[in-house]
Amino acid sequence: MTNTQTAKSADPTLRQGDSGSAVSELQKLLNAKGAKLVVDGIFGASTQTAVIKFQQSSGLVADGIVGAKTWVALRAVTQQPIRLVDVCLNYNPNQFTHQTAALEWLQNQIPVETLNEFARRWRNQ
Repeated sequence: MTNTQTAKSADPTLRQGDSGSAVSELQKLLNAKGAKLVVDGIFGASTQTAVIKFQQSSGLVADGIVGAKTWVALRAVTQQPIRLVDVCLNYNPNQFTHQTAALEWLQNQIPVETLNEFARRWRNQ
C-alpha cells in the first residue's frame, strides 16, 4: 500500500459537531472528490451530508462518522485532477477585501497532500 492508501496514524475519528484543522482537511478531501463544501473547519450538517454521500458511493458504512476506512478512501488517488476552474466556481470576489485573503482561500480549497507534492516538486526543480 502507498501512503495515499493508508490512514495516517494522526487521523482522528470525526463526527458532526467537531471542528478544527482535521475537519478542514476532511472538507478539502471531500471537495477533491466532488463535494462543494465551504472549508471552514466546522463539521456541520453540510459536511455530514457530504461524508454520508461519499461513504455510500465508496461502499462504506454510511454513518457520517469519519474513521480509518473513510480516511483511506478519501486519500485514494482521485481519478480526475483538481481543476482551477472548478475551484474558482466557489469563489465569491465580494467575500474578500484583500488579495492575501483570496489566495489563502484558494490554498484552503486544495488538499494538503496536493500542496505538499507541489512544494516537493517545486523545490527539486
